[in-house]
Amino acid sequence: MKVDLKQRWSSLSPALLYSVSSTSARGQLLVKIIFKYLLYAIVLANLRGAPVVWHWRVFWPIIKYNLQFLAFRVPNACATLLNRGERARRIAGYIDKTSPVGVHPFDFEVIYRSRVSVDESDFNMHMSNSSYPKILDFTRTKMATHLFPHFLRAGGVVPIASTHFHFVREIPMLAKYEVRAGIGAWDEKWVSLFSTSSHSTHIYHYFRFYPGIGSHFCSKFYVVGRFVTKQKPKSHNAQQSSSQVPPLTKSESDLVAKLFDSSSEDEKDIILHTVAVARCCYKLGRITVPPSVLMATNGVCVYPHEVTMTELDPTFSGPLDKYSGFSVESPPHTWTHHARNLALNPRKLREFYKGAWRQDPTRWWDSAMGAGGPVEKKLKERLGICKQLFEGMDGVRQFGEPAIV
Repeated sequence: MKVDLKQRWSSLSPALLYSVSSTSARGQLLVKIIFKYLLYAIVLANLRGAPVVWHWRVFWPIIKYNLQFLAFRVPNACATLLNRGERARRIAGYIDKTSPVGVHPFDFEVIYRSRVSVDESDFNMHMSNSSYPKILDFTRTKMATHLFPHFLRAGGVVPIASTHFHFVREIPMLAKYEVRAGIGAWDEKWVSLFSTSSHSTHIYHYFRFYPGIGSHFCSKFYVVGRFVTKQKPKSHNAQQSSSQVPPLTKSESDLVAKLFDSSSEDEKDIILHTVAVARCCYKLGRITVPPSVLMATNGVCVYPHEVTMTELDPTFSGPLDKYSGFSVESPPHTWTHHARNLALNPRKLREFYKGAWRQDPTRWWDSAMGAGGPVEKKLKERLGICKQLFEGMDGVRQFGEPAIV
């Protein structure tokens, strides 16, 4: 019996060894395949966090605009090689179409759509707080290409000074969302460089290379962005309960409540998640460009009954109280007589942004923004809300460092 067992074992062992080794090889191969695809999945899930991706997402709207302009200009130059007048007319038509002619500053809105990726989420599987400023950067760049295309074409940049966020509810991972951004307010004031106050002294040293004698132009531009999602249609009661913004506590700022009121969505099935207010400025090199100059040179204008200080287009014959607004077909006087000529000449536009606007006595950009008219009251109210949001943080900067124990 023992001999038979040994014989059987010796006869089965090669087959058994082969089977074991084959199973081991298959297992190793399966582990390699799983590891490889798992690695691919991790890389793809975090692709937005890869090097240079942030720069690409920020600058892509500007690159896209320049490529579109180049795609128009090269064929147009070839087709009108012997007819300079026709070439100029075509370029003027293209400038009209790509400019926000007649857009009211408080009615403008740009929408940035995206989805919460894995690398933008935290361990709670929600969009992390650190991701909101990054997304707001992409939105501001897209907004600039739609609202200030000629400023970017002239070499302007949009640095951000500070941002205020108010988080209402979280955005789940992999959820689609929108950032709806518009103009909150703008501020233009002159600051004396020879004042003895410490604040003015700081400004003097910071802007000592800027042009201007005795004073410097300090401007701020406020961008309001709302992070929203769309929910699937539900019953009426469910819609009411899920789409309402949670009530604010007494300790929370009334200013944020006003932002909610001014940012309420008329569209159904919209959920508000976060309100962001960014304070930024617009610079060409070291020069700060006034917001009113910036908007007016790109075709932005208030409603006809809000226009002040200069004449309207002589061809306009409709009643101002019934006329809804300007457009490319019926542009404002400030576009046809001033801004359009600058947009067609990049060199003059660049000089205008660098300070030539100071020598223009007509101040037609103030007319386009309704300075001194009915829109100025609304601007002051919105500016007061935006300013107070940042005054607390500006005050915290005055705190001294704690003593080292």
